[in-house]
Amino acid sequence: MSVYSAGLKTTGSASSDGGALPGTRRFIDQLLEAIATAVRADRATLTRIESESSIVIEGSYDVGGTAAEPGRRWRISAPEIRRLIAEQRPMIQTWDPKRLPSPFREQLAGVRCMVTLPLVIDGGVFGTVAVSRRQDRPFTGSELATLQALGGVAVLALRQLGVLAQAEAVTAELRNSDERFQLLVEGVKDYAIFMLDPLGQVTSWNAGAERIKGYRADEILGRHFSTFYRAEDIASGKPANALAVAEREGAYREEGWRVRKDGTLFLANVTITALHDEAGRLRGFAKVTRDITEQQRVQDKLLETERREAARFHELADQLAVLEQTKSRFLNLASHELRTPVALIRGYLSLFEEGTLGQLNDSGRGALLVLRRQVQDLNFLIGQMLEAARLHAGMLALRQEDFDLRVAAAEAVERVREVAAADHVLDLSLPADPVYVIADADRLSTILLALLDNAVKYSPEGGQIGCEVLADSGWAQVKVTDQGLGIDPDHLDQLFSQFGRVVTSDTASIGGAGLGLYLARELARLHGGDVTAESALGRGSTFVLSLPLGKRGGAS
Repeated sequence: MSVYSAGLKTTGSASSDGGALPGTRRFIDQLLEAIATAVRADRATLTRIESESSIVIEGSYDVGGTAAEPGRRWRISAPEIRRLIAEQRPMIQTWDPKRLPSPFREQLAGVRCMVTLPLVIDGGVFGTVAVSRRQDRPFTGSELATLQALGGVAVLALRQLGVLAQAEAVTAELRNSDERFQLLVEGVKDYAIFMLDPLGQVTSWNAGAERIKGYRADEILGRHFSTFYRAEDIASGKPANALAVAEREGAYREEGWRVRKDGTLFLANVTITALHDEAGRLRGFAKVTRDITEQQRVQDKLLETERREAARFHELADQLAVLEQTKSRFLNLASHELRTPVALIRGYLSLFEEGTLGQLNDSGRGALLVLRRQVQDLNFLIGQMLEAARLHAGMLALRQEDFDLRVAAAEAVERVREVAAADHVLDLSLPADPVYVIADADRLSTILLALLDNAVKYSPEGGQIGCEVLADSGWAQVKVTDQGLGIDPDHLDQLFSQFGRVVTSDTASIGGAGLGLYLARELARLHGGDVTAESALGRGSTFVLSLPLGKRGGAS
């Protein structure tokens, strides 16, 4: 585990209370708000790795105003955090917050998906930026790319802020020793660090000041520091006000335009610290200036990129909405239009079965049985398409009642057994006591049939399929297990997406529209429950329907 710990902190001794510098804290808040807005997240949090065993929250932004408290510490004990530090790669997570271990449950309450980006400096992880959503809506590739770009800016900014904090701390420590201060700063080239007398005249000059401002020491020593200000700023009394604020409050900080020797302007981050002797008399000022022109250019470019990305996102969102509406209309139209010819075919099949249209030989009766099963499958698919269309349109109403889940499970198993008994063994396990749930009976049947049908499809001939009803801790469950092909755990979520299927060389020949498991989960969630899955390649699968127990309770 590689952790960057070379003194780069946003909390340091530069402020009297030991907390983050006001400018640093303000910048962190603005950065996190920009990150959350750019990737459409509900929360963005910056953490710093304090040691090999703990992390501390440096800042947090939440669209709802319930951001995490800065300064809170966590021990690095979760395997996910250690893996993030070790691999230095973004970590994408979706979860049920109720199943999170303490202390993460409180901090991540309501979070359904989160991306954690490590901030890497000099080969080590300085901290993380985590963005999260309360909706079960994963982050897109474009949003992840935007997050990584913003992470790069965060690393650059935090490095610079850390160095500035160190420079200010050093200035405070060396107030009584001009010689020591001069030895320290004269070799620094990235910062202009110099001294002013009480009147504001330059009394020392370092290599960084010469590089940034363009003056040699013999050209600037003895001149007033207002030389670096624009004419309009001098006229408004800005230099004098800066010294007055520094003397009164101890320090003055700002970002503004300054003038080089050649007349060109640069954007500067400026800190002026008042220096007093033991008697409290003003001895002068220490001034630290950083050229942030390039940083501002990068930020402006980033903001422009964010604006373009936002415009592109809205454009794609509009296109997606049109596609979703088209898909919904197609599902609705297709399912309704197919019902009439299917009903006609079923009618003629019934006439053949009754002998009204003549007697069939053995081959004809066999063909009739095949046609009957195909029509049943087609009718089942049409029903799924109609349910999906109603779900998408928000027009699916539930007729809920309190009834025994054991009865629904037994009926579903018997229906599947009618068509699968020849090829599979179906085992039903029921508790002795009733297991009551409040649900729509037809929709509950749809869920159970989808889970059982999926088990039949992906199980080998002669395979055993189990259906078990349980009740525990306020929840009723139906577990459907099979001895089928199994699924890569990384692809489980794909099964529950609309038209989602995991197609491999072993499953390519198995039919299905990819609506059954999608409907099962969505209908379960409408009832306040869920459908989850556990699987491994070659080891079968287990699908679990969970619903709240009804008022009459159930077996414990």
